[in-house]
Amino acid sequence: MMNLLISLSENDKRLIFAILIIFVLIFVLIGYIGFVISRIMKWQGKKLDTLVADAVVTRVITNKRHFIRYARKKNWRLFFKQSYVAILILLLTAIVLVVRDAIYKDFSYNPFNKETGFGSVLFLWDFSVCFKFENHALILNWPTLVNTPHLVAEAWGGYIFTILLVVGGLWYFIALQSLIARTIRMFSLSTSAFEKTLDGFNQNQQYVQQQPQAPNQNIPPSNNNNPMQ
Repeated sequence: MMNLLISLSENDKRLIFAILIIFVLIFVLIGYIGFVISRIMKWQGKKLDTLVADAVVTRVITNKRHFIRYARKKNWRLFFKQSYVAILILLLTAIVLVVRDAIYKDFSYNPFNKETGFGSVLFLWDFSVCFKFENHALILNWPTLVNTPHLVAEAWGGYIFTILLVVGGLWYFIALQSLIARTIRMFSLSTSAFEKTLDGFNQNQQYVQQQPQAPNQNIPPSNNNNPMQ
């Protein structure tokens, strides 16, 4: 291992170090995203309390099965209310792509390519040249920049398609995430709100507390206690 490190050039060492940094940043980013998503889902799940609180407090719902049926109905209604705009945006996305293909008579069009698609406004690198094997040796190279951002008139369909797809997709993903969070909260509340538990219950202590107290006995006055005699 030491001989391999010594044989590497300075350029190879810098490339390996950069790759390691990228992997560490990716793992940190994934962990942070997971933490944020879990916090958001807890916040989204609390919305279910607002939907079912009145029915539970007023005892319209009195058992677990009725609660789940009522909460599921409310949950799905809210999901459809939150997601129908996203569905309309995604339908519009498909219409834009069909119109573009019909105008240019090109139904094999890729809206993400770098020539006439959204890829034309992105920095793109070719990572296939990073690792090569020649003469049983590993050769490391920096990725090659294959595209710099530039506007292409023919790529208008790709631009609109990608923007609408991202907006509609994120909108629908958030609504779906909220649905899942409220479903988890539903099953949690169905257990805690109607749970019968004996934690902290002591039958003997309960029996003693329920025993009737003996009435106070009035002691008649005695002449021996009268100071006037």
